[in-house]
Amino acid sequence: MAAFADREDNRLLWVVVGALIAVLIGFALLTYVGSLVSAIFLYYATRPIHRRIDRHVDHSDLAVTVTVFVVVLPMAFVAGYALFLIAQELDRVLSGGALEAVRPYAQPYLRLARAGQLQQLQEAITGASGGGGSTLRTVMENALGSVASAAAIAFSFVAQVFLLTVFLFYLLRDGHSIREWFYRSIDYDDRIVEFVDAVDEELEIVFFNNLVLVVLTAIQAAVIYLAMNLLVPGGTIVGTPVLLGTLVGIGMIIPIVGMKIVYVPYAAYLALVAATTGTPTWHPIVFLAVSAVVVDTIPDIFIRTYLSARGSLHMGLVLLGYVLGTMAFGWYGLFLGPIIVVVTYQFAHTVFPRLATSYLEE
Repeated sequence: MAAFADREDNRLLWVVVGALIAVLIGFALLTYVGSLVSAIFLYYATRPIHRRIDRHVDHSDLAVTVTVFVVVLPMAFVAGYALFLIAQELDRVLSGGALEAVRPYAQPYLRLARAGQLQQLQEAITGASGGGGSTLRTVMENALGSVASAAAIAFSFVAQVFLLTVFLFYLLRDGHSIREWFYRSIDYDDRIVEFVDAVDEELEIVFFNNLVLVVLTAIQAAVIYLAMNLLVPGGTIVGTPVLLGTLVGIGMIIPIVGMKIVYVPYAAYLALVAATTGTPTWHPIVFLAVSAVVVDTIPDIFIRTYLSARGSLHMGLVLLGYVLGTMAFGWYGLFLGPIIVVVTYQFAHTVFPRLATSYLEE
């Protein structure tokens, strides 16, 4: 500690070094801030689960690994399986019904392609009488550009998921040690410890409540869709009720829109199926009505009311954090917004009154 106590210049030098290190780390994390914020959300949402697993598992790394696999892998599986089913169902609908409606318009082009008259086909599509080589080259360049863009998007997504998993792993394993190191560094100052503990506890309540809300909503949505398939005549309405219920639960995280981002497009898909096949036309109407009234509105009121009573933060403030965070920062603002709201609330509740009182006394 002599390097800090002897001269004021030494302390200033170390402050500058620390600031440079912070800038470098911040610059490195700026591109992947979404992964970091998402990992913080999952850390607080899964920390109570990790504590229970850690009590029954001797090795800390194994306990963290089990927790990550319990949370991350099911979500990735649900998302991947949902995309697979969407692609499969769209292919079935288009090949079975909707594609037949546009076949007469495409027949002249198909006839030219079968006859091998590629030049005439190109002129028919482009409306040009010449420049076939230039058009083909442009098409090839656009195709290669699309492939490169898709590869870049896929690599960025994989990198984001990998970093999210790494951040989550080390937060779960070393979060307590990091907090203790910080407390020792400030010599366990009562005011700072109280503020940090309050923020830490409130974030766990808010984000764990979100996870509980997702799970309970997914379960009740799956049960209701299964019951609807059994009770409503005319065949099965929801082909994959468990998967759709899970997606509806995950959709609860999105502010304002909520699960509507899942069941409204699915209702449109059912309407498309009813218009192109022999499915009863009232199926999408029944599905939309049940989803809006039974799945969405009524249970949401009771579940949110029960969960909001557990924390000191009003549910309206949390919802405001979700909305404003998403509008201000983009998709990762969905998790950053509530963090800002919690920190601001605890600062106003625990720090600001003392600061105001001290200034007034002076």
